[in-house]
Amino acid sequence: MTATRHDHSQQPDAIAHQQMEQLLQFQRDALEMITLDRPTNEILNGLCMLAETMVDDSVASIMLLDQSRSRLEVRAAPSIPREAIEALNGLQPGPDAGSCGTAVFKREPVFIANILTDVRWARYLDIAKRFDLQACWSMPIKVANDDVVGSFALTSFQTRPPDPFHRRLLDTGSYLAGIVLERDRQAQRLLTAGIAFEHMREGVMVTDANHRIIQVNQAFERITGYRAEEAIGETPRLLNSGHQSADFYRGFYRSLAQRGEWLGEIWNRRKNGDVYPQWLSVKAVRGPDGTAGQHVSVFADITDTKDSERKLWQMAHHDALSNLPNRLLLNARLEHAVQRAHRTGTSVAVLFIDLDRFKNINDTLGHQVGDELLKDVADRLRTSVKEDDTVARLGGDEFVVVAEGIADANSAHLIAERIIERLSIPVEIRGKALFATASIGISLYPQDATAPETLLQHADAAMYQAKAMGRNRLAFYAPELTHAIQQRLDMENDLRRGLANHEFLLHYQPQFDAADGRLVAVEALLRWQHPKRGMVPPSEFIPIAEETGLIIELGAWVTETACTQAKAWRDAGHRDFILAVNLSPYQLRTDCTTRLKDIFRTTGFPAEFFEFEVTETLLVGDDGSSLRQLADMRNELGLRIAMDDFGTGHSSLSQLKLLPIGKLKIDRSFINDLPEDTNDAAIVRAIILMAHTLGLQVVAEGVETEAQQHFLCHSNCDHLQGFLHGRPMPAAAIGDLLERGQLPLERLCDVK
Repeated sequence: MTATRHDHSQQPDAIAHQQMEQLLQFQRDALEMITLDRPTNEILNGLCMLAETMVDDSVASIMLLDQSRSRLEVRAAPSIPREAIEALNGLQPGPDAGSCGTAVFKREPVFIANILTDVRWARYLDIAKRFDLQACWSMPIKVANDDVVGSFALTSFQTRPPDPFHRRLLDTGSYLAGIVLERDRQAQRLLTAGIAFEHMREGVMVTDANHRIIQVNQAFERITGYRAEEAIGETPRLLNSGHQSADFYRGFYRSLAQRGEWLGEIWNRRKNGDVYPQWLSVKAVRGPDGTAGQHVSVFADITDTKDSERKLWQMAHHDALSNLPNRLLLNARLEHAVQRAHRTGTSVAVLFIDLDRFKNINDTLGHQVGDELLKDVADRLRTSVKEDDTVARLGGDEFVVVAEGIADANSAHLIAERIIERLSIPVEIRGKALFATASIGISLYPQDATAPETLLQHADAAMYQAKAMGRNRLAFYAPELTHAIQQRLDMENDLRRGLANHEFLLHYQPQFDAADGRLVAVEALLRWQHPKRGMVPPSEFIPIAEETGLIIELGAWVTETACTQAKAWRDAGHRDFILAVNLSPYQLRTDCTTRLKDIFRTTGFPAEFFEFEVTETLLVGDDGSSLRQLADMRNELGLRIAMDDFGTGHSSLSQLKLLPIGKLKIDRSFINDLPEDTNDAAIVRAIILMAHTLGLQVVAEGVETEAQQHFLCHSNCDHLQGFLHGRPMPAAAIGDLLERGQLPLERLCDVK
């Protein structure tokens, strides 16, 4: 490949013709190298050498931007010395970066006729002088989208501007270099796309205009189970699961025809027959005439995603312990049941089920045993109703049954009775036989309510009525129950607010020795100063405090407050008295001993002068843990224990002798009619005799008359408590009594 240099002595037309022939030959030679798929470096160096043969006393070079597009590196310069190339490498494009750097920066040709006098070469004069560079003409190299990637330059060893032939040569050389570099970029893109095609996780399937599969990737083979050679030539019907209808596929192809794409979920079949969900995207590849010549389908196996969605839905709508529907799903099903009953003219029964005294099991045997019992209850409830009825767990020991299509109230009654009967059968858990009786409230649609949430509220109210009737039974909703339940809820909310706002206070009632009138004890009695209702008696709020668990916090406050006050009395010199505080059985279901230790340590009140008063209800349903904790408190802390309201409960003599108590308090119901009522008189004498035989002291409650006092003194009762000698009073009044020390002797009977 040689080009004849033009002779300036020739005629202008002949010169122009010769130059045109040289440019055409330049293009033919370059295109031949490109067509023969020569390496890029070889082609670029060839372009430089061809240009040099056509321009006297010059060298050609190609500089390209690096990957960061911030520096120029020499890519082809066959006639430039290595040290010159090293000096030029790293040229940063800019407005005064020589010829090549400026051309790339400005995206336009830069022709410098005299390097030594041009300011754009000022920073590189040492390079120019070292290699005797006089002129430099540079043309930016552009590829697709008019993107500048480098420069094609001719550098002359003599001072001169380019003539039109030089400019056309530079323009042609930069254009041909751009073709070569664009070819490289496209080849790299194709290579990258090919690698991505084979290694992407999504399956890819390409079909032709006749919907025949012409190409698939490795993910297609992995997901579908079909090898490429098995799929190519087939239609996508190869993967059809039969789960979509003809209407589905009509919409599918209509979308492809109208919009050129389809996106959505579809069920397909693997080679082994398994049906699985896909997320599929199909796009049409249109030709120049606008017709779809091919379709590219990209799909992912979303089995794991669907499983995760299903598990998340299960977790969101089901109780983790019992796997029953939770409140969220119950509400949805109940609403649906009401809507269906409205359309069909049928009835719906809502049964609100609450286990009786379940908290005792949790507190005494532990939550793990309680959880196993709840799972057993859930299984029994499932088998007690129809398969299409809903059994849900709201939390704790509360369950709800929604029974659809019932004929009347009697049908709901039979369902509830069947549940009570099934639950009454004992279940053995960890070697213990446990009973899970339940109280059930029933409301009916449309008789009691038409709104789902109201039906639930009414069934809840009826359940509380069943508990009030003695538990282990059912009760139907009655309108007056709603008012009672609302009052209870208001009381519960007021209790919580009262604790937070310090609305509770203590009064103290003295106890006197029946023989000499000494003040021997004071009983702390809780009072609630309600901001609207005034003084609320304990009988109204203590049962609710026990049901809600607020009794734990309330009882601790009573004990600490009373001990603090009693310590103040002791510090004032009054030491010979006992402080008595009532203890709820519910408090013994917590670590009462540890909390008491903290209170005694904090207040400084000695435990040996402290007395807990418990009632006989403590024995009901107790497995022995409460009695053990009482014994531990007496033995470990040295405090005293008295049985309050004796005679009204269910204790037997065999139980009484095992109790860790030192005192009996005779209930006021036996004192009221003394001494006239001979039966009460006989009972009181028997209690006193029995207690003394067991080594117990006796306190008579509710002493209001001289006659009652006289009878009790002559019956050897130890202590007296009642309105006759002292009503419940504020702490200051007790302080005055302690100053006096004892009652006037003339107020007491002479039992000697």
